[in-house]
Amino acid sequence: MRTRRRARDSAAGTTSESGHPRSLQRVVALPAVVLAVAVANLIIESIDPLERPQPLLLTALQAALVAGQAAALLFRYRAPAPVFAIVVMLQTVLLVTGGADLGLGTLAVVVSAFYLIRWAPRPRAWYVLMALALTSSAVVLGVALGGTQPPLLVFALIAGRLFFEFAAPAVVAELVRNRAYLATAARERDEMIRREQVRDEAQRRRAEQTALARELHDISGHHLSGIIVTAQAAGTLIEKDPLRTRAMLRELEGEARAMMVDLRRTVGLLRPDPETEGATGDIRASIGTPGLGDLPELINAAVRRGQSVTFESTGEASQLGPVAQATVYRVVQESLVNAARHAPGAKCMVTIEYLPEATVLTVENTSSLHYRDITYAQPTPVHDRATHGYGLVGMHERAKLIGAELTTGRTETGGWSNRLRIPNLVQGAPQ
Repeated sequence: MRTRRRARDSAAGTTSESGHPRSLQRVVALPAVVLAVAVANLIIESIDPLERPQPLLLTALQAALVAGQAAALLFRYRAPAPVFAIVVMLQTVLLVTGGADLGLGTLAVVVSAFYLIRWAPRPRAWYVLMALALTSSAVVLGVALGGTQPPLLVFALIAGRLFFEFAAPAVVAELVRNRAYLATAARERDEMIRREQVRDEAQRRRAEQTALARELHDISGHHLSGIIVTAQAAGTLIEKDPLRTRAMLRELEGEARAMMVDLRRTVGLLRPDPETEGATGDIRASIGTPGLGDLPELINAAVRRGQSVTFESTGEASQLGPVAQATVYRVVQESLVNAARHAPGAKCMVTIEYLPEATVLTVENTSSLHYRDITYAQPTPVHDRATHGYGLVGMHERAKLIGAELTTGRTETGGWSNRLRIPNLVQGAPQ
């Protein structure tokens, strides 16, 4: 309730966060005007030759009652219902002592009725307004009917008082209140839309950052592992087989150049393009360029680095989307890198099965103890604690991106298997 009231008061621009008026001048100005109008009315009546002079004591009493109304209005923001009750009671006394004439305290009642409906909670504000209006009118009506004025005139005066002192300011206050609520609701809606846009933008940026990090990890992990393995193998053969060493060094140079090209292509996505800046394309689709056609070169590069890799494809090839093809490529790439890191010398098998219900990719390697390359000494495994574990995470993220299922784990023979299953329903979706 306090938060709602603070928002309501702030929307009207009249109160501070604590619910109190912001300016002392704003608090005092209106009661001062009410008091000045009432005093001027008293002075005019006292000097009007057409009016019958009234006792000085009565004039002093009326001035005190008007001053009490003005003093009560100082608290119209903090306690609108009690202020309204005080002002109406003082106005009732003024009307009774003045012969049921309207005008002296009317402005104070109008102001207090306005602030009651404007600021007091619902439905209590309307109950207080109706109860005090009817009570005061009944008292004044009873006194006036005992006087010399015609009953018809008395009823007309009471009806006019109910309208001008209570009904009219209440309706105006309700309109102002509703307008303030609508303005507050519009601002809250705009703020909510802005926050949603900021959140969506942050999520989009996080998705782009994750995609770029995954891509950079795959590229750097694949190429650097190949470079390190090739360099280690060349180092062991530099004296035994110079010709093969030179071939490995050329392979090393080609691997480094390929890594530089891939990194430039990926990092280039981070730079704004004047021709495409502001486009709404998804960066994840733009970085997923490798496809099934690149698998033979990927496997041949692993073989040239000294890995033993076989590739087999069964069934009728189905049409995979670009993102799905990139996922297959990256899973094979990461699997071969992990095999070179953690199972040097192990035999790797890459199999793609095109089934009626799904496309299944399996990359499996034997234990490094089950296979030895007799041509040269084995390189030592490459472990990088900074990136350990991100390969499997990246593969799972890619599989989730296309709605596929990735199963990883050790085999019964002590090797490792990565199995990616892409349902045909996913293949038919935009990728």
